[in-house]
Amino acid sequence: MFAEIKKHLTLNNTVLLIALMLALSWAWSTINVLAKNYDLERQVEQARLDTDIMKLQNENLRLEQAYYQTPEYLELSARTLLNKAQPGEHLVILPRVENATSTTATAVTVVEKSNFEQWMDFLFGRRE
Repeated sequence: MFAEIKKHLTLNNTVLLIALMLALSWAWSTINVLAKNYDLERQVEQARLDTDIMKLQNENLRLEQAYYQTPEYLELSARTLLNKAQPGEHLVILPRVENATSTTATAVTVVEKSNFEQWMDFLFGRRE
């Protein structure tokens, strides 16, 4: 048996075996590099998506900040905080209700007229 192994253990076969091992090693390292590059590419893409999300959130906050500086928001918040109504709206203040959980409860509702009713009031000069 050892004679058969010695028969196949020639210089050509040894060189071929070393070349085969080098080729397998090169192929294995290439596969590892490709896998690492794929993972890094995924991380880069995730970072780009996170950056885009942050940009959208920043833009949303800028728009929200600009809205808070508009006259419409200032009027709406003043009406809400001061319990005021515009002409044509009715302010209803409900009486205080004694409850076991809270001592007072006040609800403010604003009743708006329909578009048709507002036009009728305008055309016929009705005021309330």
